Amino acid sequence: MTIQDSEVRADFDRRVGSLRGRRVLSVGYWDLNGMGPDAEWDFGDWHHAVMGVQLTTGAGPVTVTWTATFYPYGVEVFLQPIDRHVDQNGTQRVGPSTDSRWTAVLGQPVRDARVSWERFTIGPAMRSNGQVVGRSHDVDVPTALRLDFDGGPVWFVAGIPQFPNPESVFIPGDEIVVVFTASKMRQMGYTDSKFIE
Repeated sequence: MTIQDSEVRADFDRRVGSLRGRRVLSVGYWDLNGMGPDAEWDFGDWHHAVMGVQLTTGAGPVTVTWTATFYPYGVEVFLQPIDRHVDQNGTQRVGPSTDSRWTAVLGQPVRDARVSWERFTIGPAMRSNGQVVGRSHDVDVPTALRLDFDGGPVWFVAGIPQFPNPESVFIPGDEIVVVFTASKMRQMGYTDSKFIE
C-alpha cells in the first residue's frame, strides 16, 4: 500500500467513524431517470437503491453510494448531500415510502459503523491490440457498510442484483443494495460472523 493509498483509506475510515452517534431522521434512494415514481426498489428484506442513498441526520446529510476509489467498485461514504455525487439531471428520488423497513430505526442514533473489506486480484491490463500491460496485483475494496441501531442493523452493499432473479447479487458492483437481515447478507456470500450477526 502506498502512502497515498493509506491516506485515502484513513480518510474513508474517519468518515465511516463519524457516523457513530448521528441520528437518522429520513432516508432517500436515487435511481436513474425514466424509472418513474413507481420504480421497484422494495424486495422485502432488501432494497435496491441503485445510484445511492441519502441519510438525513441531525448532524447533516450523509451519502452512501458506490465509487471506484479503491478499485474496483466499492461502497463509499460522503458527509455531503447525494446531489454532489450523482448526476442531478440523470437521476431521481424513488423511495423509500414513509412506511418501510427503515421505520424501525428512524430517529435512532447510529450505535456502530463497520465496513467489510474484501481482497480482489486485479489482472494485467490488455490493450486493444491484445498486448498485455502490467501485472496482477491485489486490492482491498470496501464492499459493504454496516450501521447498527437499537432497532437492528442495516447494511449497504456495493452490488448488482442479477435480474430476472434479483435474489442473486454480483459483488462488487456499481449499484447500492440496502439489506435488513443477516440471512440475506449470508445469501449474498458474507460469512464473517462479526459483520453479519
